[in-house]
Amino acid sequence: MARPGVQKHLDIAELLRCPLCGAEMHARQSSVACKSGHDFTISAKGFLNLIPHQKPLKGYDETFFASRQRIMEHGYYREVHQAVAASLNELASTATVIDAGCGEGSYAKDVARALPHSTVLGLDIAKDAIRVAARGGGPVRWLVADLANIPLSDSTVDAILNVFTPANYDEFNRVLKPGGMLVKVIPAPQHMHELRELAGEQLSDADFVDHGVSEHLMRHMNVVSRARVTQTSPVQAEDALDLVRMSPVAFSIEEHALDLDSLTHITVDAEIICAQFTFRRDCCAKSLVPGQEPETRRSHNPKSR
Repeated sequence: MARPGVQKHLDIAELLRCPLCGAEMHARQSSVACKSGHDFTISAKGFLNLIPHQKPLKGYDETFFASRQRIMEHGYYREVHQAVAASLNELASTATVIDAGCGEGSYAKDVARALPHSTVLGLDIAKDAIRVAARGGGPVRWLVADLANIPLSDSTVDAILNVFTPANYDEFNRVLKPGGMLVKVIPAPQHMHELRELAGEQLSDADFVDHGVSEHLMRHMNVVSRARVTQTSPVQAEDALDLVRMSPVAFSIEEHALDLDSLTHITVDAEIICAQFTFRRDCCAKSLVPGQEPETRRSHNPKSR
């Protein structure tokens, strides 16, 4: 029997499809492979890399995701976490759930705790995100994967989380079972406004705007529920730098130029939309660039706040 961090990924081989040729995958001793001979070794660190030769993504490094992890652990996003978990209350206890663009993995871990008999997968294109997420073990399966080419077979997933990150709705529609749920979280206008105000003229775009994402979902999907969550928290001195480092908003900011002592509070402001596709495979993503979504500031899938 393989070690737990490897075995849990072998156990989901039947859910996977090859990201290179689309064929079904099967489990081997410490890897998953397809009939065409494409073979992907499961890392001893507890994750499966399905984009083995990609170049590092600028800005989305281990420092970025470790900062995110600490901020999540310290409760600044607590109310968003609670609302996302509550949105999955109606799922069967044995559901298959993916966190698409999982970043440091905190939302996927929440689902695994709430639904201990479920199968939870965290997917992110950033290998450093998955490295950070996989630390400490646990039941979640962690995949380095592209949301524009989700390495799962058709109609295998009961619910998808897509939290502050780009979406590919065509792929979401493909992998969701009929009636499956998408939980989409987007930044609302007050999100991180204190940090944006602190950065001032260093930001080329200091506003969070969803660019019609919520309206887009309303037109193309059956929106089951829609809620706004706002949480303002006092900033502990040791967290101020992490708050800067964990936000793509701050990629263009010179840290030394910020008066971090003046960052006394931070607001997390989000809209949570639960929706179902109303038809199969002819998806609303055709109005978007595959793998991209307009509320984000980049063209690929790592986390964006």
